[in-house]
Amino acid sequence: MKKTVIMIMIAATVSCSAGDGKSRQTIDFAEIAPQNFMDSTLLLRATASSGLPVTFVSSDTRIAVIEGNAVEFVAVGRALITAKQPGNESFYEAPGITRELNIRDWDPSKKTQTISFDGLPPAWSNDSPPLPLVAVSTSGLPVAFTASDIKATITRDNLLILYHGPYTYDTYIDITASQGGNAEYNPAANVVQTIHAIGEGSH
Repeated sequence: MKKTVIMIMIAATVSCSAGDGKSRQTIDFAEIAPQNFMDSTLLLRATASSGLPVTFVSSDTRIAVIEGNAVEFVAVGRALITAKQPGNESFYEAPGITRELNIRDWDPSKKTQTISFDGLPPAWSNDSPPLPLVAVSTSGLPVAFTASDIKATITRDNLLILYHGPYTYDTYIDITASQGGNAEYNPAANVVQTIHAIGEGSH
């Protein structure tokens, strides 16, 4: 006996909205290096993929007050700094990016220390091998590094690696060497060097 198999195909219809024609955008905002209260101010850096201006907000104005892209240190402590971009007729609002600002104290009863930070090459490419970062403190305490741009990654071994990805870039990145002190030593003054970072796309 012959069996007849009937196959029923059901077509699913997906409705798509025409949308409002806006594009999404993101914010690049790197970690903030620890700061010393006696330095009083810091310039913040962040960029939006749309090219629109970024604004900053402090979570605690008793610790840090922001005017434009400058943050004024009001007191020792920690505050969260959020970078925002509200969008416009062409771009949606960007997701905010929040970083911690740690403002450190100075104790006159503690010893002073300084940092020696080996010179960086004026330019570095993402085609180059990882770049060793070398700095020492007069206290002998370990030195930490922070980059002002997320295109630079600093490993636990203090190697600087530049972003590899689909797009090119040509920018300047600040590398900050810091040492937070301990029960015997005050925090060292930060030492900042700037490197010209060049990235070729499709790596």
